Parts: sequence; structure tokens; C-alpha cells
Amino acid sequence: MANFQTRGGKGPIFVVGSPRSGTSILTWCLGQHANILPQEESVWMGELAVSLGVQFQVGHKRGERSQLSAIGVDRDVFFSTFGDAINDLILRHRSSLEQNSLLSAEQDPLQVHSAFSVSRSSLEPKLRWVDGTPEYSLYICGLRKLFPDAKFVHIVRDVKAAVNSLLNFRPDGHLAFVETEQQAYEYWLRTVQACVQAEQALGSQVVHRLRYDDLVQRPEWAIRRVLEFLGEPFMSACIEPLVTQINSSKVPENFRASDPQTDTNLVGQAQQLSEQLQQPPVDHPPSSYAMHEFVAAFSQRVAYAAGLDTQYGLANHEIGRLAAVISRLLMKLNWCGVMLAAQLLLAIAVNLAVVTSRQTLPTTDKLLWLITSVICTGAYVVIRPTSLRHLVARIIHKSLQK
Repeated sequence: MANFQTRGGKGPIFVVGSPRSGTSILTWCLGQHANILPQEESVWMGELAVSLGVQFQVGHKRGERSQLSAIGVDRDVFFSTFGDAINDLILRHRSSLEQNSLLSAEQDPLQVHSAFSVSRSSLEPKLRWVDGTPEYSLYICGLRKLFPDAKFVHIVRDVKAAVNSLLNFRPDGHLAFVETEQQAYEYWLRTVQACVQAEQALGSQVVHRLRYDDLVQRPEWAIRRVLEFLGEPFMSACIEPLVTQINSSKVPENFRASDPQTDTNLVGQAQQLSEQLQQPPVDHPPSSYAMHEFVAAFSQRVAYAAGLDTQYGLANHEIGRLAAVISRLLMKLNWCGVMLAAQLLLAIAVNLAVVTSRQTLPTTDKLLWLITSVICTGAYVVIRPTSLRHLVARIIHKSLQK
């Protein structure tokens, strides 16, 4: 067994890119390496980085009178401390992951394949881990803050193939991952543009681009290049998962996405970027301009998240105010109903008194009074719920406009 303690970086590995671009299979390929522990898609770390950004601001809000300022904790230390804890948490629970994997194999042997192993031997060091959550394409800046030594592999697939796969993919076997071709192109473009921005900002020493076609058509060459980027020796076990199809969308051979409602400008933009990314990547240093935009985008996301609590408090206050207004209106409407009911009862009583005392019909004015009271009361009973709904809607609409 090679001495992995002295080889390569110690940071985690994130496989990023658009969904349906090979993130899962590449994650499992790398996870077969003796020094890399494969992980299920985690999803939670990206939002955690944003939340930590918010809490760091809280910890420095009052300057030197704030705790984090007083103890001299800067942003880098704050983030990396949590990252170190996550890294330790994952590596310390390797045995639990292995046990759960064996348990799943016992429960459903058909889902088990020797090429997809958490560990192949207890002697494997597994000093780092790999996560293939596609959504992390949108959180690379935050993840880099958590894990300053992290490496990212951007796997990119031709946009048409990715869109076809997205439209036919049903994670739970029933509901589609995206509903329309437009959504598929938007999703591909958003995630891939984020990865390209990370490539430019961090440089090819931190973000490595891999074409999906290379992984499929010349797997050993592709895996060797990725492992070289990661500072790990080549192991043939990393190629074995490629002989087995996993997580397939089962796209019909004659399927072609062709929704007339799809924005043609969007399709053109995605296809142009896809063609550019299918060219062999060239090594390049980090770009200071791209880094500025990269960090600014993360800061904007943190600022947005920080403002949500304020907006939530304001919304609750407004809801309370509207509830009080509606309560007062209901009271007025109820009194209106009481008055109409009293008017009707009085009209009925007067007309009955005339009939019983005089043994004759009431006069025209008393009959009109009764008829009018019946009509008004009936109209109130019928229109009150509908009118109330419209009134409430109008109040809410005006409040939102403010």
C-alpha cells in the first residue's frame, strides 16, 4: 500500500457540474481509490456555508464589543474551523458508512456491485473524501471557504445530451426532475456557468475540467488525469465502476427535445457555451477579476439570507396588523347583520300584530317594509362571505403595494 500520508493535498474533493452529466459515476470511480472515501450526495454543506457567512456578520456586528471581534477570529479562521470539524466528522464515521453499506447489501443484494465499494480493505487509509452533489456547483465559493484545501472536478457534458437526460430522469421513479425543456436548459446553464466562473476565479490548480465523453470513451486516460490533478497515484479499481450503468435516465433512442415554447435565445446561449467547453481545456492561473466577481456573488447570497430574518419579522408584523383590521371589519359586518335581522323580526312582528288584531291584511307600507327587510337580510346572507373575501384581498393587495 502506497504511503498516502505524504502524497497530495489533504482536502476533500467535490465533483460538480450539471445534473445528468456524470457526477455520480465519477464520484464512485474516485471513491474506489484507496485514499478516497466516497460519500452520498450531502446537499447541506452549501447552505451551511451561507448560514455561517450570516452568523459571522452577527459575531462582528458591534465591532470590538462583539464576541468574534473581541477574540480576534477572522473570516477565514471562522469558516475553516467548521470545515475541519466536518472533515473530521466524516472521516471518523467511515466504519458506520461501511456497516450501513453492508446492511444495505444484505437487504437488497441486486443493488450491490463489487465495483461500487465504500472500502475494499481495512488497510486502505481513506484520508480524504469525495462528494458528487451537483447542486454544489452553485456553492463552490462557500465550500472553498469551509475547506481551503478542497479540489473541484467539473465534469461537463454536451448540453443536448444533458437536457435529454434531465427530461427523462425521475429520481423517485415517478416525478420528473424538470418539467419542461426550458427548465432543463436553464438548469444546465446556471450550474455550468457557475462552474466556469469557479474555474476562472480559482485556476486550474483548484478546479479541473473533465469532459464526460472522455470519461466514457477513454476512461483510463481521463481517470489518470483526474488523479494526477488530485495528487493521487493511479489505481485500476477507479475504472471498474464505468462498466456498470447507474442512475440512468433511460432516454429512448429516438427522443429529441423540441418544445416550441422553449426560448431559442436561451438554447443558443447554452449550445454556444457547450461547444466551447467541449474543446480541450488549457491550464490557466487564477483570475483576480473573476475572483472578485466570484466572492461578490457569495457575499450577495449571504446578504440576502441575512435579510430574510428582517423580512420575516416585518411580514409577521404586517400580518398581525391586517388581522386586527379584518377583525374590526368583521365586527362591523356582524353588527350590520344584527341590525338587519332585528329590522326583519320587527317587520314580521308588526305585520303579524295587524293581522291578529284587526283580522285584516297589513297596509301597503307595512308589507313593503317586510318585503324590503326580507330582501336585504337575504342579500346580506348571500353576499357577505364573497364580499368579505374580496375586501380582505383588496386590503392585502394595498398593503403589499406599500
